[in-house]
Formats: sequence, structure tokens, C-alpha cells
Amino acid sequence: MNIQLTISMLVSDRIETLGKCLASLKPLLRELDSELIVVFTGKNEETLELVRQYTSHIIPFTWCDDFAKARNAGLKEGRGEWFLYIDDDEWFEDTTEIIQFFKSGEYRLYQSAFYVQHNYLDFEGKRYSDGGVGRMCRLTPETEFVFPIHENLVPLGEPCKHLSTFVHHYGYARKECFDEKDTRTSRNLPLLLEMYEKDPDSPRCCMQIAQEYRSVSEFGPAVEYCRRGLGLARKEKQIYNYELWLQVHLPLLTFYTGDLRLALEEGERILKHPRTLESAALHLSVTLVAVCRGLKEYKKGLKYVNLYHEKFCYLLEHKEKAVLQSAAGITFDMAAKEMIPVYMDGLFFSLEAEDFQIAGRILSWLPWEDREQLLPYYPRLEEWKKEYQGKKTAILEAYARMDTENPYVRIQKALYAEGQGHLKETEELWKNCTKDCPPGFQWELIEIAVRNQFLLEPMLKQMTPEAWNEYAKAVTDHKKWVEMQQFYPKIMPLLDGFPFYRRRLEQCYLEKLMTRELLEEVRLRGFLKDYCESVLADAQAVYKGEALEAPETYALPTRYRFASALINALNLIDAGKLIESFPFLKESLKIYPKMSGAVGQLLRYLEEEIQSPKQVITEEFMLLGEQVKQILRGLINGGQWDEAYGVMEQLLSLLPDDLEVLQMKQEILRQGAKA
Repeated sequence: MNIQLTISMLVSDRIETLGKCLASLKPLLRELDSELIVVFTGKNEETLELVRQYTSHIIPFTWCDDFAKARNAGLKEGRGEWFLYIDDDEWFEDTTEIIQFFKSGEYRLYQSAFYVQHNYLDFEGKRYSDGGVGRMCRLTPETEFVFPIHENLVPLGEPCKHLSTFVHHYGYARKECFDEKDTRTSRNLPLLLEMYEKDPDSPRCCMQIAQEYRSVSEFGPAVEYCRRGLGLARKEKQIYNYELWLQVHLPLLTFYTGDLRLALEEGERILKHPRTLESAALHLSVTLVAVCRGLKEYKKGLKYVNLYHEKFCYLLEHKEKAVLQSAAGITFDMAAKEMIPVYMDGLFFSLEAEDFQIAGRILSWLPWEDREQLLPYYPRLEEWKKEYQGKKTAILEAYARMDTENPYVRIQKALYAEGQGHLKETEELWKNCTKDCPPGFQWELIEIAVRNQFLLEPMLKQMTPEAWNEYAKAVTDHKKWVEMQQFYPKIMPLLDGFPFYRRRLEQCYLEKLMTRELLEEVRLRGFLKDYCESVLADAQAVYKGEALEAPETYALPTRYRFASALINALNLIDAGKLIESFPFLKESLKIYPKMSGAVGQLLRYLEEEIQSPKQVITEEFMLLGEQVKQILRGLINGGQWDEAYGVMEQLLSLLPDDLEVLQMKQEILRQGAKA
């Protein structure tokens, strides 16, 4: 009887992942003529009970700090045509491809096979790197594991099959979570150094020592062994994966030491060497772009952005090389993740180097059709446009020449058409933008519409009330007052037919107006009344009458409760009942401190108007002043210095000679400067 596949597993006491590992092997054991051998290094009987459910072939092994010996114990008893090994902290996602490889007879055409290992750095599975692992081969008398640490299965003969099957591996996540890194290094490093003393001509051993030093951030020794290993590897006839690792990491580790100039020199020497592989050049380009950014050598940086693009396109076209040229953490997929950041650096380099021609090319390299991938980088593109204001027209022209339906690019095309005075084209592009606007760019479309007096209806139909609330607050907060005064009368007519949106912007505008200026009494009262009526109109559209009659009871939002109290005060003032308005003014002060300056200013006008020596009015006035001071103290205690400064300014207009207020002002200025 023929056994097609021997599966060997090294098992300790990692019971939390062992069950998943064994369960993932069940299809292989069921569908193929296969055997499972377990080399057991643990002590837990519970672990053994679980293993016995899947195999009776269990080899007890006393741990001796030698992974190769432990692996060889299982290998020696294997009787399959092929051999596969796996650990108890990893499991297959799907073994269908492996099963088909054997059932179809395809395995007879190959000597070895690789599959993919997802190496997770957290238990949520959010951070991981992919690496091809040679874990399968034809079983011959020469097959063995070598090296006590980071053991290898040899020989992995050609031809080699590269499978897309992958295992989940959480060993690194466990080390990070349970702080096992130092323990592992303190165990591995002495063994590796001892191996190196016995075999100082081993480039693989140098690589492993460099890896261990890197893991504890000792980059000086890591560079030393990396350099030695690369020199030794170049003496060998064949280029192995450890040479690829050394090619990539010598400049990177040098960069980590802080010696950017030396890192650049190391990288350039390696790129010129005839043994440097395309995959190494791709990864080296990423490092050298970062180095040039640090050195501010922008023209040279552009050279490596170009090199990255050249090697990326080459390996994308020659996928067999992209798969073969891989090592631990050195894969095409890992380098591909750096594509957008590298091109972003290239855009900044191009304008620093005054090479706008290449800027247009780099823009065209970005994966515009992959919207999800590019979405997080739109703010960086905006930063690029903003930082080089003098080149803004040229930047927009480059976007205008691009053949893509990407929504961000479409907005840039609309801005370019607007700048060229092509309003019909601008409006057409703008309407298309409103149907497919990237998150956070509605403000840009509104600005275009206001400047050119386009009807906002297509835009507003795409915006939720919540999004408009955010916009109204942001535009009034961030625009300078002079800009806002010019912007407000232009946008309001465009909001006809959308009363809620119109009122919400009006409220934000009035809040800004009344909290920044000292207004005449008639104008102040008029603005306060407009504000209250606008807010209460919103409330009437949303809430039932009984809620509006008892806003506190129904916990209406702050603005509605403030407006409800203040409108009562304003109606009494209009009726000449100034003293009777004070309780409502006091209530409104408590509800919405942001408007306390405007209300306090109104109180000052009322006092002057009353012109009465009666103590009761002065006491009421002082009580109100104390109440505002209490609000101010709360803001100071909470460290809200900007808000406190605004309230303090208004309070000073109310109580200009109050020494306590003057002291609070000094504290706000001192503490605010530190914040």
C-alpha cells in the first residue's frame, strides 16, 4: 500500500491553536492516502488527548534547543512519497489545492512545493505579512532538516510548485502579546553565535544572527553580520533566499542606525552588483526613497522612485519571478504595499527638484481605479497641492490630462476648468462630482458652486442633514470673518428650497457674528431674535408641541432649550418689561455658555436703559455676572482655554472693572500659551 503524503507536526502545549491546526488537516487525512506523525515536546496530558483523536503515531521528544533534531525525529519515520511539515500554532485556511495537486497526479512532475504563510502580529488579524514557505518536498534518503535555529528542509529540488494555499500563523502575535521576544532572542542568539564559531563561512548563519540582533533593536551588530553574510553569500554559485534577505536588509539596517549617508552608499553598491535580483532592487528602492527623503536629495530620490516603478511593473508581468524571488518578509506583495507611499514621496520630490514632467508621470502611476486603496491618501494629495501653491495650476493641468473616472481626479478637473474660465465645462464636471463625491470633499464642491453660483440642489440631495450640520459648523469656524462675510450672502440664495439647510447655516453664522463683535443694542436684539426664530422653526418641524412647551422635560438639544428661554426674554423686552426678562436671561446663560457673551452684552444695555438706582436691579445684575463667572471658572478648571477666552472677552465687556475677571484673564492667557 502506497502513502502519498506524510504530514509531520511539532507539538508543544499550545492547546489554544492545536485544535484548529488538527482540524485543518482533516481533509488531507480524509481525501489522500496520508499519515500524520506528531513529535511531542510538551508535558500536558490534555494536549496528548487531543492529538490521539487524530493519530496514534506520537513520538515523545525531550527538547534540546535544536529544532532540526526535533523535525528529523518525525521525518525519519515518514513513509510517504512526499513530506509536509507544520507547527501547532498555524492552520490551513483551505487544503483543496493541495488535495487536487496529489489526486490529479500533478505532484509527480515536481520535486518540491511552496505555500503561503500569513504571519500575524496581533490576535485580531489586522497586521500581518505574507511569505512563501518551502514546507513540502519529495521524500528521499537525502531529505533532512538542517540548522538548530530557523531550521530548513533540504534539498528543495526543482521544479518547484508554488501553491496559493495558505496557513494562518499566530506565533509572532503570541510573542508580541506575551512579551516573549526577549526570551526567544536570549535563547536563540547564544546558539547561533556558537554555530557561527564552528562554521564562520555560513552566510545563512550570519543572516539569522542579524535577524536576532534586529529583533532587539541592536542595529550595529545586525549590520556587521549582515555585511559579513552578504560577502560570504556572493562566493556561492547559486543565489539562495538568504542572500536576497541580506541584499535588502544591509541598507535598511544601516538606515536604522541613523547613518543615512552610509545607508545610501550601501544600497547603491548593492544595486550595481550583478547578483542583485529584481525583487531585491524593488525593496531596496523603498529604502532608498526614504533615505533620500531624510537627506533631502530629491533628484536622487526621483531616481529610486523610477526604479521602484520599473521593477514593480517588471515583476507584475513576470509573476513566476515575483514568486521565486522571496525570503522572510521579502515578497512582491510586501513591496507592493509600499507603492502609493513611494509614489507620494515622488510627487513631493518632483516639485522640490523642479521636475514637473515627472510629476505628471507619477500621477499617472497611481492606482486611480482602486478607489478603496487610494482613498486614505487623498489628504496627502491635498497637502501636495497646498504646499506648492505656486504650481497649483500646473498640478491641476496634470490632473486634467488624466484618463480616469476617479471622483477625486474629477474634482481636480473641475477646478482646472474653473481656473481656465470654462464655466460650462466646470458645471458639467461639478454635477458629475455631486453624484460620486469622495468622503470629506463635499466642502470643495460647495465652494465651487458658491463661486460660480451653481444651483446647490444636486449637491444637497446627496447630503444628509447630519453631514450638512458638520459642514455648516466647519465653514463658519474655519473661515476668517472677512471671508465669511463675503461667503454668506452668496450661498444663502442657493439654499432656496432647502429651509432646514438654510436655517442651520444661518444659525452658525449668527453665532459667530454675535460672539465676536460688540453690537449696538437694536442690532443685537434683532440678531438674537432672528437666531431664536430660526432655531425654533427647526424645532417645530421636528418635535411635537408638548415637547416644545417643556424642552427641559423632553431633553431637547441645547440650542432649542436656549432659544426657548431667550425668546421669552426678548418678547418681554419688546413689551417694555425689562426686569421681568431677567429670569429668562439667567436661564439662557446656564443652558448655552457659548452665547453668554451676547446675552451678557444685552444685559449691560438693559442696565443702562433702566438707569435705576434701585439695589434690586444692581443685585440682579451682579448675580448674573457671578453666574457667568461661574461658567468661566468651569471652563478654566476643565482646561478649555479657547472657549474660556471667548467667554472672558464678553464678560469683560459686562464687568470691565472686575478684578477677579482680570485675574482669570491672566490665568487663561498663561495656561493657554502652555497648552
